[in-house]
Amino acid sequence: MKLSSKLTLLLVISLIATILTMSITFYIQSKEFYQDHLTKQLEHRLVAHADSIENHFVIDTILHVLKMEKEDTVNFLLFDEQLTPLVMAQPIDTELIEAYRLWVESVIYIVPLQAGDQQPFTEYVKSREHHIQHIWSMQPVYVNERVKGYLFIDQDMREFETTKNNILQLVFIMSMIIFVIGLLFVLYLTRVLTKPLQKMGEATNRIAQGDFEYEIQTTAKDEVGRLAQDIQQMSNQLKRYNETRKEFLSHISHDLRTPLTYVKAYAALLKDRKESDSMCKKQAEMIYKQAKNMEVLVNDLFELAKYEEGNIQLHKDDVNLYSWLQDLKLDFDLKLQQENIQFELHIENKQWSAYFDKEKMKQVIKNVIENSIRYTQNGTIHVRIHKDEQLRQLMISIEDTGKGIPESELPFIWERFYRVDKSRTSSNGGSGLGLAIVKHIVELHRGTIEVESILGEGTTFTLLLPQDE
Repeated sequence: MKLSSKLTLLLVISLIATILTMSITFYIQSKEFYQDHLTKQLEHRLVAHADSIENHFVIDTILHVLKMEKEDTVNFLLFDEQLTPLVMAQPIDTELIEAYRLWVESVIYIVPLQAGDQQPFTEYVKSREHHIQHIWSMQPVYVNERVKGYLFIDQDMREFETTKNNILQLVFIMSMIIFVIGLLFVLYLTRVLTKPLQKMGEATNRIAQGDFEYEIQTTAKDEVGRLAQDIQQMSNQLKRYNETRKEFLSHISHDLRTPLTYVKAYAALLKDRKESDSMCKKQAEMIYKQAKNMEVLVNDLFELAKYEEGNIQLHKDDVNLYSWLQDLKLDFDLKLQQENIQFELHIENKQWSAYFDKEKMKQVIKNVIENSIRYTQNGTIHVRIHKDEQLRQLMISIEDTGKGIPESELPFIWERFYRVDKSRTSSNGGSGLGLAIVKHIVELHRGTIEVESILGEGTTFTLLLPQDE
């Protein structure tokens, strides 16, 4: 998962958790506050009505109290001491009156009543209609310290439920607004932070592949901007180093070729002289052999320098693959016989032709097969040719049964002077530049080359070349 996705997900989860916590807390606190406030108000009214009736237990006082509680959301009535309803603020269903009476009776049975009690008994109940919560409260009425009746009030909490739902909707809307604003801020923040990092990641990847022309565009003045500037400075320094290295390789290979030619020529003359003694001839042969090895190395360096400078032109032609490979095989017959290696060519159609620079591609196949011969003894080298006419693609695979390459070494075999067997020298293990040149030639043909290897079983090089003549 990308850093931007992780950061966005983390901030969104944190935002949602914060909003939910705040919303739920706000809702619960609001609900408890409103419900507690409504309960206290109801009990206060009930106690005040009981005081009024106790002080003036006459019909006028009772009617005045009933008139005060004549509301649509309130059922208010007065029971006598035998729990018979005496008066009520408005008509009440008989079945509901009986439910009130049974509830008051249960309260009286459970709670011992004493004259002077100013705390009503209150309970939250749910009506059968739509399960709306009600507050039932009861307060005894005392006259001369003797119970004369029971004031009962049933407060419908529809308004509270409506207010609660409105609060809930308001909290939800506010939460959505906060979430959208927060999400937009998070997206903006992640874009501001991660986009430069993505550019720098792309830049470092391009630099690692040798593209030092890529520039990081940023106007940031913070730590991210300074990091981008540092990477750009590193790229510029690597570019200068790469150009200097190429120039050095070009110059050194050019400067070495002339003296090597002289050394090789004079060593050849010396070893071929008839009057020379055997020791002189032996030393001259050694000089000649080493001069040849150095000449191969210098030629490879010179060629690699030209490829890296981009000074190579391709001369593509239609090439008959079967005859081209048969001619190429002649260069290896002696080595194959010496190492007791079988060479097998697999091609479906001997009339197949392909479009590439046959001399450059010959160098590719030659370098790869020489590499296979070097690490294979008493085995077989298979060269397989496949053409995909639909995709217009040519595939050449070179498979050996040698000792293989460790998986950890595979990414580095294309580097110049890299050898899997560190004990090998240029005299018995090549210059270390062959596969680097191979990769350059294949990429010059806009193709790709891949390698697979299993220790003890062998290695397979696969070339894919587009056919866009």
